[in-house]
Amino acid sequence: MSMFKTLQHQPRVISLFTHNLENNRATEAILQLLRCDADSKYNVELDTKFPTLDQLKYMNGINSQLLQKQVPTLSQLLKQKPHDPVFHSELKDCVAKGIWNSKTPLWVDWEKKQMGNDTKGIAGLLEPQEKSE
Repeated sequence: MSMFKTLQHQPRVISLFTHNLENNRATEAILQLLRCDADSKYNVELDTKFPTLDQLKYMNGINSQLLQKQVPTLSQLLKQKPHDPVFHSELKDCVAKGIWNSKTPLWVDWEKKQMGNDTKGIAGLLEPQEKSE
């Protein structure tokens, strides 16, 4: 039981996948919203690398339609081997190759199994957290 209590008090990890940290309004807005509410509840990770195959499969289970919009070659990539060079490569390179949508970032709350590409989705995710405390 004490291990469960310890895990309960760990901040949730929310990853923000983006190829462009500067000059991207959507990324800035999501990051600002997360950081304003973060204190000790969330650990925000900025990822500028393409997800691993395991992460991609997990995200596909959360919202395959959204992931397909973000990763146009999703169905092909899900068939690749985990050591394929695209996995964990720079997102900037993936944008140039047409593997990653350059128009929007993608956030993932791994624990709550939620993901999105805008502030509306993130705001909705954060609201229940605020009300419960």
